[in-house]
Amino acid sequence: MAAAPIIWINAFPGTGKFTVAKVLGTLIPKSVVIDNHQLIDPVTLSRDHPCYQTERKKEREKAFNEYVFNPRWAEHTIIFTDSQTTDLLGEAVAREYQAAAEAAKRPFTPVYLTCDCEVNITRATSHERLQGGTTKLTDAKIIRDIRSRCKIFRFEAGDRQPCSIDTTTLTPADAASKIIEYCQGLGLLKS
Repeated sequence: MAAAPIIWINAFPGTGKFTVAKVLGTLIPKSVVIDNHQLIDPVTLSRDHPCYQTERKKEREKAFNEYVFNPRWAEHTIIFTDSQTTDLLGEAVAREYQAAAEAAKRPFTPVYLTCDCEVNITRATSHERLQGGTTKLTDAKIIRDIRSRCKIFRFEAGDRQPCSIDTTTLTPADAASKIIEYCQGLGLLKS
């Protein structure tokens, strides 16, 4: 039996990645959801520390070893959330997920979520997010700045349409259903 896919959801902070991923995880039997903050928050160094990115990479490698490469999870779809932009670091990190999937002989399925800027701000500054106990970005000014000068990293789609979903007016369940439909269309998930 072929190993289950890796679904990598990339979007700006506060777009709703984790909320969509949690719903997606309930819809896909045998799945594991790994929010990017599970890999960010254990790093206690400040973001400007010279070893910060090295420590972040170690956390990703731990997750790959535990879930992507571990035969125990081979039949489980692994759903990662992330927020990588088109700069050199963002592309390098994104390609780590792709390389891990390839090394584990798992299909790699990138998903890109977008939403209107004001909806993004509303979601990012919601009471639930503010009380969430993680280092999730909740500053509207920073989110506007990131959105004005950055683009989310996207892999070249090749011969297939990428899975890009505008979540502005969608419920998390609607967005998750669109991801399932996309994966089913590729034969990665059973109908």
